[in-house]
Amino acid sequence: MSGMAFQVIGNAGGYWISGENMRYINKFMFNKFVLLLILFCSLGGLVLVDSPQSMPKKGSKSICVTFDQLPVEQTFVETDREQITADILSALKKHKVKAAGFVIGNNVLGQYDLLGNWLNEGHVLGNMTNSQQDLEAIGVDNFIKDISSGAEALNTMLEGFGQKKKYFRYPYLHYGNTIEEKRDVGEYLAHHNNSVAHVTIVVEDFLYNLSLEKLGDNPDSADLDQLGSQYLEHVMEQVTKAEAQATMVLHRSCRHILQLRANALNAMVLDELLAMLEENNYKFISLDKALADKLYDAPEAYFGSKGIGYIEMIRQSDTDFLPAD
Repeated sequence: MSGMAFQVIGNAGGYWISGENMRYINKFMFNKFVLLLILFCSLGGLVLVDSPQSMPKKGSKSICVTFDQLPVEQTFVETDREQITADILSALKKHKVKAAGFVIGNNVLGQYDLLGNWLNEGHVLGNMTNSQQDLEAIGVDNFIKDISSGAEALNTMLEGFGQKKKYFRYPYLHYGNTIEEKRDVGEYLAHHNNSVAHVTIVVEDFLYNLSLEKLGDNPDSADLDQLGSQYLEHVMEQVTKAEAQATMVLHRSCRHILQLRANALNAMVLDELLAMLEENNYKFISLDKALADKLYDAPEAYFGSKGIGYIEMIRQSDTDFLPAD
């Protein structure tokens, strides 16, 4: 029997088992893994590898980290907005990440200091409309007015900090259910020099954040570790899924854009999350550099459900509205 090579990488919340597929397991599951590991090694089927030469070259893939619902995601409980912002910015600084944050205009009033902290750290900010309502819920005309109002709430601050470029992210990643809706909003954004910040890696961090809130004000450390491990595994599953989609559609990797939310969960685990991406050979890049990938200029004609990534939108595009090959 030929041996299989694995690498074990530890961190505060659990361990990565590196082999043909990277898998994250928490400390409890790791103990079970070790027992199976010893048994399998005795049968000659496993080779333990701790040499970095066995891993792909670090930084061989690239990713832009973005945050929605700035200043801080509004949820069902009171949150320490200053602490959440400070923890997120601290982790980004530690890993030398220049991120992009997308602001809900209605939430700006009284929160200028928090947004200023993002800009002071060299990150860029974009608009996510004023009310974060779905395009389908309010119609094209009202949606365009909502974009304009959101921009007005943010533009004075951006001008004061010298940010000239404008970025926009569709709430709920919903670009419209018809070609007319998509065209009308797209033309408005282009006319006002807004670069659309698409997403290739979509995670359900809002669900895990709800689970965090249900743990209460003084959660048990074991429950926090378990939730954090489950969330980190979910993120890496979505990263792997996006890489598979890129290979299927583009026949290559791409400059990925990861969507996170500015919430307590990501403030808690962001340091580990970024470390995991580094261990998986991702280099952090700016939004401008990510959007320079030809992927984001590719013909796309997706009209449908919200909340799916851009590569999947290309894959599910209506061929009747795509240019002939």
